[in-house]
Amino acid sequence: MARRSVDWLLAARMQANCLARPVNEAGPGGVADVVRRTGGLQAQTWRGAAYAVRARSTATTFADVTHAQVTDRSVVRGWFMRGTLQLVPVEDAGPLLGLLGPKLVKDTERRYAELGLPDRTRAAAADVLEEHLLRRGPSNRAELADVLVQAGLIPHPKGQAVYALIRYAGLLGRLCYGPGETWVAVSDWLGKPLVLEGDLEAVALRYLTAYGPATARDFATWAGLPVPQARRAITSVATMTFDVDGTELSAVEDLPGCQEVRMLGEFDAYLLGYQNRFQELPNAIFPGGGMLSPAVIRAGRAIGAWKHADLSTDLYEPADLTDELADLARF
Repeated sequence: MARRSVDWLLAARMQANCLARPVNEAGPGGVADVVRRTGGLQAQTWRGAAYAVRARSTATTFADVTHAQVTDRSVVRGWFMRGTLQLVPVEDAGPLLGLLGPKLVKDTERRYAELGLPDRTRAAAADVLEEHLLRRGPSNRAELADVLVQAGLIPHPKGQAVYALIRYAGLLGRLCYGPGETWVAVSDWLGKPLVLEGDLEAVALRYLTAYGPATARDFATWAGLPVPQARRAITSVATMTFDVDGTELSAVEDLPGCQEVRMLGEFDAYLLGYQNRFQELPNAIFPGGGMLSPAVIRAGRAIGAWKHADLSTDLYEPADLTDELADLARF
């Protein structure tokens, strides 16, 4: 087992996560390539997902990201890793939900009970929502809430039960996001239903390729899997290990690392991909409450924060952002 420094680890992880910007294809093809290489991008906000694509490519534009999801449909926005909104390759949507969906539903049982949503109500809601979307096409939350009320499944159109039922149908592979903040029936949007069967080792290999070196706990945190299951999968696919500060990390490649500067959007996958980041994020980036603000990183280490509104920065170390600011304008 080779011993390496934390600085090497952070730079190697940055390179693995495509932040050396290896994707040079323009258009929706470039977007899909980024999403495949990273195994999926956090998409709690559309801007965050789009800026994650920019940081990993050289020729894509903001419009290309929307085109890839809405027109090309080579990427899908829905609930996948950790049960949070993600942008994933269309070919991975079924396998990921097959692996992760049942546990995500089980983990939400207590919340379903608090909202008064037993099994039979959720099952009926998934049918009703899918039937409506097949018949009417893309629909927003208010429209779907009215459908659920009319079906007698919830008493009123306000409250968290609406979103919980929409998400539940998404975890079953029945619906996903369509244009903007609307939902669509998966079988109509993609032309066929998802096959909910996945290979855990294939997902573990994709994770190590995009996030390694990492531990089984890192993989479990990223995916939302039990640690023993994650450990078996990581052990089966890892080809090398490294010792960093006494922690054994698994990998599939020995990378030289990326030393460049990148301006990441909110909820960037690089900063969300680990149980142990090997760095402390300042309050300006990680204020708590589930928020993760836009960050500036160099050689994998966070060196400051920035704001979308005026592109102002708060750097803790000097850095030349000229190229990144120019590329943000291009994007």
